Amino acid sequence: MEDLTRSKGKKFRIIIIAGILILAGLIAYNVFHFWISKGPAVKAPEKIPVKTVVAGMAEMDNTLVLTADIRPRLEVNVFPKVPGKIIEKILVEKGDFVQKGAIIAIIENQSVNAQVQEARAALELARANKDVVDKDYARLANLYAEKAVARQQLDHVQAQKESAYAQVDRARAVLDQISIFQRDHRIYAPASGYISARYVDAGALSAPVQPIVRISSEKQLKIITTVTEKDFRLIKKGMKCDITTDALPGKVFSGVVSVINPSFDPASRSGEIEIHLENQDMQLRSGMFAHLTLYLGTVKGIAVPRDVLQKTPGTGNYYVFVVKGGKASLRNIETGIAFKNIIEVTKGLEDGEEVVVTGQNRLKDGFDVVVKNKRSLSEEE
Repeated sequence: MEDLTRSKGKKFRIIIIAGILILAGLIAYNVFHFWISKGPAVKAPEKIPVKTVVAGMAEMDNTLVLTADIRPRLEVNVFPKVPGKIIEKILVEKGDFVQKGAIIAIIENQSVNAQVQEARAALELARANKDVVDKDYARLANLYAEKAVARQQLDHVQAQKESAYAQVDRARAVLDQISIFQRDHRIYAPASGYISARYVDAGALSAPVQPIVRISSEKQLKIITTVTEKDFRLIKKGMKCDITTDALPGKVFSGVVSVINPSFDPASRSGEIEIHLENQDMQLRSGMFAHLTLYLGTVKGIAVPRDVLQKTPGTGNYYVFVVKGGKASLRNIETGIAFKNIIEVTKGLEDGEEVVVTGQNRLKDGFDVVVKNKRSLSEEE
């Protein structure tokens, strides 16, 4: 009985100790939580100040900017027609202006001159023989009319007459042919222009594959450039083109699209066009580097200032931040033509949306913002 009483007392003490420990733990937890709650207060997220511009409709000149070298519209390499002969004289120098038909060079022609003299002598002999036969035929024709000679004699002289005429024609053809060959020993300018290159000197042997000079016309110029597949469909013959050069800053020259290549280069997916321009005052020179501006018409669309554009690293894709409900919203966009300091947005923006133009470098999607200045698109143009 005494043992049972001791056992009950021991269990009661254990229960009391356990209760004390649990109570002490609860008190410690509440104290810790109290001190934690008394620590520094968490600050509300900072609102980033930004300036915005309202995206709006704008009319923009659709221009295409290209670069290319200026070249002469007429550029001719002049080749000799007679091979293997010594070039005795070259009568022009680089930079000289020559008229069409002027003699440029002379090839040795002693032997062909002798052939011409021989052919002329043969022609004179054939003509003299023809004159004799003509007289014989006239005399016999009169005699035949008086029935003093037989028809056979007249026919014989008639055949001689036809042969004499044929000999004259043949001799004239030989002389003409040799005369052409003689003229080929003189090299003439096929067009008016400047001697832009001289390839050989006097004393060299002529060769049909080796030009003697190059003639260029600097008063009419051309610019050949390529246009991408996307823009090529907009190019039309007769389209005006403004041309500027680094050599003549501030000067704007006017050209016209004159040639459009109907086929594309499959490697570059681009087509070739040719712009012609007049250069009567000779301010421009072939070889100058030119900047071209083609006016393709007017486009109306949603536009924003170029400064608002952000580029995704590694992709080249553009995005902007739009302010809605006091927060910055990242918006991927697609762009079109650029005009002055604004750019067309073809996808991703609506008319009237507020786009961040200053402060966007500090933003991420969902950040709180406060608009310090809001401007219209017309104020940005």
